[in-house]
Amino acid sequence: MNADRPIRDQASDTATEDPLRPTDEQILQHLGAAAMLCWNELPFSSQTRILSQANDVIGLTPIPGARAEIVRLMLRRERMG
Repeated sequence: MNADRPIRDQASDTATEDPLRPTDEQILQHLGAAAMLCWNELPFSSQTRILSQANDVIGLTPIPGARAEIVRLMLRRERMG
């Protein structure tokens, strides 16, 4: 995946693309959910890298406190499951 390329959304789809094809945002939501499901199996260094990268994604508006919010989400999911 090219981090310098902005994420495609439904509005930017052209008529030549398959209208049933999921948007990049939908694909990334599934990827994020999959990462959450196996988070505890990832090495600590990978977890740290992902959390650090979440604060610096080219093409996306930064979310203040993204790392803390991700950790809170992971803790909520852990308590539920």
